[in-house]
Amino acid sequence: MRWKSLLKYWLGIIPFCVGWIYVSCQKSDEDNSEKGDDFHKWWALGDSLSYVGIESCKNCHYEIYSTFVHTGMGKSFGLADSSKSAIPVSENQYVYDSHTGFYYRPYFKAGNLWLHEFRLNGSDTTYNLHVPVDFIIGSGHHTNSHIINLNGYLFQAPFTYYTQSERLDLPPGFEEGNNSRYSRPIGIECMSCHNAMPTGFIAGSENKYSKVPLGIDCERCHGPGSGHVNKMLSGNFTDTSASPDYSIVNPKRLPVRLRFELCQRCHLQGNTVLVNGKSFFDFRPGMKLSDVMDIYLPKYENDEHFIMASHADRLSQSNCFTNSNGKMDCTTCHNPHISSRSLGDAFFNEKCASCHSDNECREKTTIKDKKNNSCVSCHMPISGSIDIPHVTIHDHKIAVHKKLSNSQKNEKIIALISINNANPTLKSRINAYLQQYERFEPNNWYLDSAYLLLSSVNKMEYMREWIHYLYLKKDIKNSYLSILPTIRNLITDSTYTFSSWSNENAWFWYRVAHLTETHYSTTEALKYYKKAVDLAPFHYEFQSKYAVALAKNGQVREAIHIMENVHSEIPYLYEVSNNLGYLHLMEKDFQKAETFLLKSLEMNPIYIKAYSNLLLLYNHTGQKSKIEKLLDKIKKEMPSLYNEINSLTQ
Repeated sequence: MRWKSLLKYWLGIIPFCVGWIYVSCQKSDEDNSEKGDDFHKWWALGDSLSYVGIESCKNCHYEIYSTFVHTGMGKSFGLADSSKSAIPVSENQYVYDSHTGFYYRPYFKAGNLWLHEFRLNGSDTTYNLHVPVDFIIGSGHHTNSHIINLNGYLFQAPFTYYTQSERLDLPPGFEEGNNSRYSRPIGIECMSCHNAMPTGFIAGSENKYSKVPLGIDCERCHGPGSGHVNKMLSGNFTDTSASPDYSIVNPKRLPVRLRFELCQRCHLQGNTVLVNGKSFFDFRPGMKLSDVMDIYLPKYENDEHFIMASHADRLSQSNCFTNSNGKMDCTTCHNPHISSRSLGDAFFNEKCASCHSDNECREKTTIKDKKNNSCVSCHMPISGSIDIPHVTIHDHKIAVHKKLSNSQKNEKIIALISINNANPTLKSRINAYLQQYERFEPNNWYLDSAYLLLSSVNKMEYMREWIHYLYLKKDIKNSYLSILPTIRNLITDSTYTFSSWSNENAWFWYRVAHLTETHYSTTEALKYYKKAVDLAPFHYEFQSKYAVALAKNGQVREAIHIMENVHSEIPYLYEVSNNLGYLHLMEKDFQKAETFLLKSLEMNPIYIKAYSNLLLLYNHTGQKSKIEKLLDKIKKEMPSLYNEINSLTQ
């Protein structure tokens, strides 16, 4: 199904948490008691406050703290040890990836989680790698996914424990031949929802962090707390029965609409397009989400598709929601300070009964008895989402549900819609189509839609979008060369030379460099690669591509220096090790060349380029015995790979 791949870039690691502060339907009038223009008074909306952490909140709010830490949000992130992991300590399960031949077996050593990656040839183990796992992301209610930390660079590990089915498997997005092993970055978008603020993210990187918090905390929903703490410590108390304490956001004091926006920040995930100049750090409680980002989802002809973190979207499609006259939101049923799992069916039945009478339900008594008279069982049925395997959740669309036929499950997409903004800008819509194609679903319909919108606008005003389109589109040499003279003048334009959390300008110049190298000149592309690296100095992909371009241009020593820096930071990148081996071979430093090529194969024993380069090295240095030994090893352990190498070397 076409929507299956949506959110795989980051949804493989969702903690699946739900809820806010409980307010019943009967109390909804109270929720709107604060109207008018006073919302700017919340201190959290300013930029002078800092985050103090959950331990500071705990000092005065211990009772709330003691229940919150057991919720999905409170358990969203932690160290990879036996106390956090849902994997039974004595378990001996493993995952097998039939596309690559890799096996994965997690195990505990001194209470800490490790991953054993290996390959077999019959009963013989032909490859072993033991990787320490640093963090677990996910509450364990549905999944535990896993993160490794390489000098502050965070990557997802290639295994997930699906707690509901008590099984290990590849993470979403790693299956069907897409196992990226240790190279899927955990970026700012992922971390900004699944953890506390500040995330410790280092500007100018894609996935480097100076420190990592250990779970969603109070300030995600209440805003940065430094002002509130200082106010309390100074003895400046506010009688909240008479007026709000604006030093900290109490979501109950927000209008229902803004409270719902707060939930949507992390429970309405999809294709997120940032507003110009905004970052994933800019949303704070009390803001409209559309002031920071637009979130797009594909819509289908018979749309009962839903993804794991689509609670807010599905709820908004419910008659209960649309008929509540703006009084219903997530907090109608959920209390963020208490785990929903501890409340039971009776609690949620009471929520339904606060608006509906018993005689409204026309279901047969025998059916209701079978369902234990649970409204949720029928009207929010448990189902699998279309993006995460082995997991079931309650569909948050409250309705009389019909089962989809197989043909309906594969309905064609009819629109890409911003769920949280009825009137997104043209720039936002163009970026949505481009991102949908690039990140989630390479359907040409998205590129064609982006082009249709771009063809009616001024190129200069939409140059980033044009370059992004050309970067994704094939056979556009003449189109790119026609705007290259204009691009050359932008390298000193302040609009395109500032750095930002999102690295938007760095990405612009990286795409320009790629297009220039592909369709014009590697020599000219160098200055654009360098501009990308200058704007995002910790982005290892930009550095690696810049180094390759330098080598192509004959600047091998400079290329080696950059590549060695990347390798020292992230030694698991086997492509970098291979490139270093080849570059040292060009420099006739045969010992280093062999070291790096063997390192590449140590990290990926089926990497054909490293084998080819190693055979090239041995041939160049006349080491026939090593050639024969290497070919015998490949033929015995990986006959299909042997055939590929033979075809390349003949």
